[in-house]
Amino acid sequence: MLDARLLAFEAVLKEGGFERAARRLKLTQSAVSQRVKLLESEFGQALLVRSKPVQPTPAGRRLLPYLTQLRLVEAEAQRALYPGAEGAPLRLPVGVNADSLATWFLPAIERVVQEERLVLDCVVDDQDHTHALLANGEVLGCVSTRANPMRGCAVLKLGVMRYLCVASPAFRARHFPNGLSRSALAIAPAIVFGRHDDMHELFLRKQFGLDSGHYPYHVVPSSEGFMAFAESGLGYGFVPEIQARSAMTASRLVDLAPDQHERVELYWHHWQVQSTAMAHFSHDLAAGASSALEQDA
Repeated sequence: MLDARLLAFEAVLKEGGFERAARRLKLTQSAVSQRVKLLESEFGQALLVRSKPVQPTPAGRRLLPYLTQLRLVEAEAQRALYPGAEGAPLRLPVGVNADSLATWFLPAIERVVQEERLVLDCVVDDQDHTHALLANGEVLGCVSTRANPMRGCAVLKLGVMRYLCVASPAFRARHFPNGLSRSALAIAPAIVFGRHDDMHELFLRKQFGLDSGHYPYHVVPSSEGFMAFAESGLGYGFVPEIQARSAMTASRLVDLAPDQHERVELYWHHWQVQSTAMAHFSHDLAAGASSALEQDA
């Protein structure tokens, strides 16, 4: 069982305050406060900012990843001590970008999830921002574009996702009969994933000198929805090649810029000290990605 002081610290952060944490733990507010103070005394520094809601200090934020790992190790210890018992599945919080989740991620980890009896808490964010989830202790591993590991972490290169600028044949005929041009792009509706997605903006700025705000666009924060918009002829945008392949073979989508594909290198970040289940998960994820994604020579 986790130390009572750590449980109090965790509850205060999850509930946003001492009063709600006390109700969750079935303790008095004074008891919860005392346990947090004892933990802070042991570490010799404040772990919480007593604001509304309560926030972790920099030291408290550094403690969070270890607390997440301790919970997993505790669950694995229970499984090891009682091997014949039907205990609850192990919960793994992981950070992943939507395009990976919609394409190669699930086939890569299907076997290990079943064999290790895992349940995944997939926190979805843009691949340029998922490492913040790991730093904050929200996840135990993440798919990211960041090549260098954070302190206390290790990194595995997964491969490259190629993105194609696609649209339906009817959309191309209507908006780009003579190919892509600055004037046509300023009118044709684009499709972007969301506020963190800057691939489209960088492409238009670099290739055509067209800045953000000078072209219309749909915001579709779903990989499957993004594809549906493109296939329906509502706009054009960047889709992973492995996701667009079947639609292009069936002539539902066409490549608008065959010589200007975007490449996104993906990496798997995890804490250097891993539980057994997390180590198996990381191994299968990397192996599955190496088969599904483009690999540099």
